[in-house]
Formats: sequence, structure tokens, C-alpha cells
Amino acid sequence: MIPLYKRIAENPVSFWTLLAVLITVFVTALFCFPANIISYDTFGYYLYLPQIFIYKDLGFSNIEQIQAIVDTYESSGTLYQIWQTETGDWLIRYTSGQAVLFAPFFFLAHGCTLLTGGVADGFSLPYQIALFGGCFFYFFVAMFLLRRILLHFFSDKTTALTLFLLTLGTNLFANAIVGISGIHSQLFFLYTLLIFFTIRWHENPVWKNILPIAIAGGLICITRPTDIICLLIPLLWKVFDRDSLSEKWQLCREKFPQLLVSAVIMGVIGSVQLIYWKIYSGHFLIDSYNNPGEGLDFLYPHLAGTLFSFRKGWFIYTPMMLFVLLGFIPLWRRRRDCFWPLFVFLVLNVYLVSCWSCWWYAGSFSNRAYVQSYALLAIPFGFFLQAIGEKRNFVRIPVYLIAAVLLCLNLFQTWQFRKKIISASDMTRRAYFANFFQTDASKCDPSLLLVWRDPSGIEEMDTNRCYVERFLTKETFGEEGFQTDSTVEFSPAVRIPYKEITGKDHAWMRIRCEIMPCAPVAENPGYLTVTFQHGEKNYKYRTFPLSDSLAVGQWNPIEVMYLTPEIRIRTDELVIYYWHQGRQPVRIRNVEVWASTEQ
Repeated sequence: MIPLYKRIAENPVSFWTLLAVLITVFVTALFCFPANIISYDTFGYYLYLPQIFIYKDLGFSNIEQIQAIVDTYESSGTLYQIWQTETGDWLIRYTSGQAVLFAPFFFLAHGCTLLTGGVADGFSLPYQIALFGGCFFYFFVAMFLLRRILLHFFSDKTTALTLFLLTLGTNLFANAIVGISGIHSQLFFLYTLLIFFTIRWHENPVWKNILPIAIAGGLICITRPTDIICLLIPLLWKVFDRDSLSEKWQLCREKFPQLLVSAVIMGVIGSVQLIYWKIYSGHFLIDSYNNPGEGLDFLYPHLAGTLFSFRKGWFIYTPMMLFVLLGFIPLWRRRRDCFWPLFVFLVLNVYLVSCWSCWWYAGSFSNRAYVQSYALLAIPFGFFLQAIGEKRNFVRIPVYLIAAVLLCLNLFQTWQFRKKIISASDMTRRAYFANFFQTDASKCDPSLLLVWRDPSGIEEMDTNRCYVERFLTKETFGEEGFQTDSTVEFSPAVRIPYKEITGKDHAWMRIRCEIMPCAPVAENPGYLTVTFQHGEKNYKYRTFPLSDSLAVGQWNPIEVMYLTPEIRIRTDELVIYYWHQGRQPVRIRNVEVWASTEQ
């Protein structure tokens, strides 16, 4: 074992560069410390810990208790992080891997809070500070592991430049200063652990080098199940032709006991999540998101959106990563033994990220879903910089100048993001270029952004936007209309696929019909219902109650407005029908639908 001071002396440039970068990131993050770091998605991932160790109520039998926490700390606009299963228990939407990583810091905060007489509810300031420190602990360890990984391939100076540009020139910086508690930072740590020990095991295939691979792989899978593709890294490492495949097979046969134990470890880690699902939902495997409007659609990837859109395109907001693509060329030429695992991972990862219906991944600067992959992509990035460093000045200098410009652009746009000049979710091409050099958020025109969808459900058409309305369809149900009563609860539905409504990101639907109640509405209630359906399941479900002022025995005109949701796939249907809740008959006819779309 080489002493630490000797390692620093051997590669001082990369060490001191990394230390300076980490100090910069940490100090910046302190100035950006959020009002509540345990909020929104992080709140959901973290919930396992207080519910098990403080409230001892993982099934949320006392839902008022957790709602009180949300209200006290303003952890989230709504309690979307949990949902009620068919067993009657409530289930956390998110998997438990991040809670495992948070656990040591949770216990530290809980012990200190109990000893000092503080508020030991799992969410007060000591817990937030501990979580912040824990997240940065993992980030620091990850960066030093990444330095060790890069030094395996490159010189001290190339490693230093790679670390510098990767940290400050990509959205890794924004994720560290404002999203450090998100799963992608902790996954970044687990990926560096995985690849570091993958390299070591292939150099020295002993137990102490394979067990960390199993632990990291298992935690990655129960932190973000789609990242199961991380297992391709150790499986394909050093495989690039028939001979190398034969050698890898022989190695696996010789080390079969290690592989078997590693598989068991990963299985045990994964079983924790499966057992939790089984206890509280009745099923070992479930779609824990339980949201028809959001999920993986493998046949409908949003490749153009996730890579090149001005809403959240990876290469638009993190253009430095284009150098990574170029880096696969020298990687292929110089180190084919690690080309295929990295390249296959990149292709599959981009595909899986784009298959999530919410492909912009909510609030973040650039596309945060790629951050954990930087632990792997740093290698082709380093090969690109190494190859450029060997070129003549007329090639090298312009590339370095471009890299410097992209680094400055990343820092400036990260600042714009913090100042809300760059929207976290709703950017457009027009807004991007209109605000490119903007430094004052008050001068930004909100009408250039995507339409605002108020989470409270209150929706009003923005008069600053230019809409054009067109007629879509009319269902008459005959002169007498369709009658609902105590035996017929629903009227026939009017269905319109989104692709027939508009080719744009949203439309305002104006829906008009005529209603004839046969008794006062106060005694005979009902609802005009408007929703979207994916696989016959509703999302953006809205009910509009009939007014008590409707005249009995007469046709009354009804008109409502409805903003289309973020569509999962374009074949999802707008569905309109009347839902009767009374005993006396109510008739409906002449359901007319218009769509207003932006020019």
C-alpha cells in the first residue's frame, strides 16, 4: 500500500486541481443551501428512515402525521411521494437505495438531536445539515475515486484537466450545488465505486476487489432500477474480440465462487425492496409510481428531446459532453479492452433515459438523468483530451479555447438557472435565445416559456399568448339527448386521440354541451368529466360539478375549459362524459369540442 503523501507527490497536479475544484463546489453549495434539503423527490427517497426508526409506521397507518410534517417543513406541494395500495396501506413511490446511503447520517443526526433535546422528528435542521454533509461526503469520495480511475489511464496533467472540465464545465456542477441530495449524486458515487473495483478485480481477481462491485451494483439497482445496465460494466470489461471473450469466460469459471457469492449479495440487497413491496402492496413486483401519466414507454423514446431540445436537451445545456462522443474514437484505437462496456452502456443509458415519459426529469439544469454516467464517461472524455494534447498547436489551441468557452458558458448558465432566468422545466428555443445574455429575471418574458401548468389545478388561459381555435367534433345523442338515471351512471364518452388535437405541446380544450335536469341539481348532482387516458387509466382527471342554478326541465348550456396535460404518448385519448350521481334522470346532448393552439 503506497502512503497517501507519496501518491500526492507522484501526481500533484491532479490532486491539487481536484482539491481546489471541490472547495469551489462546496463553498458555492453553502451559499446555495436550500430552505429545506429534504423536500420533493428527496423527501420520498428519505421517508423510509424516519418511518422505520422514529414513527415505526412504514405502512403510514397515521397519514395525518406525515401530512403534518409536510405542512410544517413545506416539504412538498402535495404528498405525491406515497400512494395507497389495494391492501389499504400506503406505499413509498421511490425505491430504498438512497435511504440506505442516507442511513449513517440520519443516525448521527438523530443521536445528536436526542442528546441535545432538539426536535427529533427526522426532518428538523440537524437532520438537514447531516444529510447535506453526507451527500458531500459521497461526492468528495466519488471525485477522489474518479481521480484514481483516470490516473489508471492517463497522465497527471490529463487527469487534472479532465476533472476540472468535467466538474465545472458540465451540469455536474449545478447538480452538486443545488441538487446534491438527489439520487443522481449518490448514484455517481456508486458508479465510481463500481468502475474503480472493476478495474482492480480484472488486475487482481480476489475477494476484496469483487465484493465492493456486488454491493455497489446491488445498491445502484435498488436506487434506480433502470440502472441495472451498470452490471454490463464488469461483465463486458476487457471483452472486445473472440479471444478476449474466451479469456473472460475462463476467468469467470476460475472465480465462480466469487461470482456466485456476489450474485447472492446483490440478490439479498434487491430482495429488501421486493419484500417491502410484498408486505405493503401484496405483490413482489409492482410499478411503484402508480401514475398512468408517467412511466417507461420503450416503444416511444424521446431521443431528440432528451439530447437536443431547448427544454432540457443534454447537448444543448451541456455541450461539453459532445467531446465525450469524440473521445470514443481514440478510446477505440488505444484501449479497445474497455471500449465496448462504456459504449454499450452509453447507448442503452441514452435510450432508457429517453424512454421515460417525463424525459426532461422535472426541475434541474440540463438533463440530470445523465449525471451518474459521468463516472464512466470521464474515461472517453480523458481520451479525447489526451489525443488533443498530442496534436499540433493549430488543432490543440482552438479546441482548448472552445473548451474554455463552454466552461464559462456552463458557469454562467448555472448562475442563470439559480436566478430563474433559465427555467427548471419550461424552456423553449425562443426563451433560450431571448435570454441568452440576460442577467435580470424580471426582464424575461414568461410567455416565451412552455405553458404554465399550475399544480393547484387552477388554470387560466394566458392572454399574452396567441391562440387559434378550431372545431374538432360534435356528438348530438339525438334530439332528446342521452338519459342518465339511478341505473345509468355514465353517458357515452367522446374520445379524441391527442394526435388529432394538435402536434404541439399543449392545447386549451373548450367543451360545450347541453344539460336537462329533471330535478333540482342540489338534490340530483352530477359532473361533466374530462380526462386523458393511457391504457384505459386516467390522468389529468377533472370533474366539473353542475351548477345549482340550472333550470329544471329545460336545456341548459354548459361550457368548461381544460388544459391538456403533459402527454405520455400521442395516441392517448381525451375522454369527455357526464357522470351522474343522483336518482332522478338527467339528459345530455350536443357535446361540442374545440381546441385552441398557439400559432
